[in-house]
Amino acid sequence: MKRSLRAGLAAAMVLATPISFAANLVPNPDFTRLLTGWANGFPYSSANGEAVFTTGSPAMPSARIFSGVGPPGPASIVSLCMPASGLDSVTLGFNTRIVAGVVHGTVSAYSDAACATLIGSADTPEVTSAADWTPVATTFDGRFAGAESYTVSLEVDPPAGGTDIDAYFDHVAFGATETLPEAIPIVQVGLSGAWFNPDAVGQGFQFWMDPPDGLLFGTWYTYDTVAGGTDSQRWYTLVAAPSPDDITADVTIYRNTGGRFAAPPQTEAVPVGTGTLAFDSCMSGTFAYTLDDGRTGEIPLRTAVPMMYCSEIGTPDALAGQFVPPGPFGRGGAWYDPTTAGQGALVSVDYFGAVFVGWYTYEATGSASGPEGQRWFTAQGVINGGPIELGLYSTTGGVFDTGGGATTRQVGTGTLNFDTCEHATLDYTFTSGDLAGTHGTLDLARLGQTPQGCTPASP
Repeated sequence: MKRSLRAGLAAAMVLATPISFAANLVPNPDFTRLLTGWANGFPYSSANGEAVFTTGSPAMPSARIFSGVGPPGPASIVSLCMPASGLDSVTLGFNTRIVAGVVHGTVSAYSDAACATLIGSADTPEVTSAADWTPVATTFDGRFAGAESYTVSLEVDPPAGGTDIDAYFDHVAFGATETLPEAIPIVQVGLSGAWFNPDAVGQGFQFWMDPPDGLLFGTWYTYDTVAGGTDSQRWYTLVAAPSPDDITADVTIYRNTGGRFAAPPQTEAVPVGTGTLAFDSCMSGTFAYTLDDGRTGEIPLRTAVPMMYCSEIGTPDALAGQFVPPGPFGRGGAWYDPTTAGQGALVSVDYFGAVFVGWYTYEATGSASGPEGQRWFTAQGVINGGPIELGLYSTTGGVFDTGGGATTRQVGTGTLNFDTCEHATLDYTFTSGDLAGTHGTLDLARLGQTPQGCTPASP
């Protein structure tokens, strides 16, 4: 895809009270790094706080506080100390879902930068019922004069006449009132990965963020506007070059046609639209698109795994030096065979060592020169210290930016091997589908900079 990338460069929310995450002071506000940055606040809550992956708002995971060991009673989790001075008005917001109990948040202010000498505390209004995720936001004007640091606690108390507590929290925000946009810094490698529309399973995106160059490269796996077989698969590539302080990326959308599966000729990327990409948390975002043929839309984005190396707080300079992922994560990125530029693969490696590959290519003969000649596959495997064994899958039957109808089936197997951080091979064998009986090897080179800390697979 090097020629496509160069062409692209040449061309080239959730809370009721808007609260920014670009300068949010709360460490780990969406619990994407589990409960890192939070501590238990009551003597009997030592076993009560945990991160859960079954619910969250705007996306999972979330923090759960519930009845556990010890006598029944209130329980809470408390943020790390947050140094900040000169804030005349502050706002605390969070999303909550209550199974049992009464929920509130507390802001505590201190006269020193180490949260040692308490000035005072203030609570948000109590929430007594929230069966569905509910936003809470409270502004405190002039309450903490002289404060040099703060902590935030999230508490669940037993209901009147009861003892059990069970509530969830997510998307916590605390900072100066009305000063911040509703998106997080976009130029960070931790946002790289596979994303999907929860309302249109069977199609989605992959992004690779390259902070050293401020480059964003992506692929969009989707379909024609009418359901069909493999000839209705469609894919686009996405390129942007956001600045370090941007919270959105202006994307150029490209389409390549006229190629053959894993073979020349090289194809050119033709711009066919524009888009805007933004993330309101490390787990959720939005892609708004306008295609030249008149199609427009806004796609909600979710990731199925915690983005452990993404940060929702801090300045771009601070982000550049934190959350450097370990070696396996760095094997991800955009890969292509230079002899068949115009097709390639995006590789995503998550915190748990799971590997997801999106392979954008063409049909076997090259006879279909238009969009109906595009094909895409997905592959999944797990890093185990050596070559990565993959299952190859084809998904068909979907309709462009529409839910339902898509069916996924395995059509082959593969082996992905990283002999360096700049070179990899993908051996493939198709056992069914249009390419049944086809086998071969992709000789892959990295497109873009090598991620910091990348290590190749063990032999």
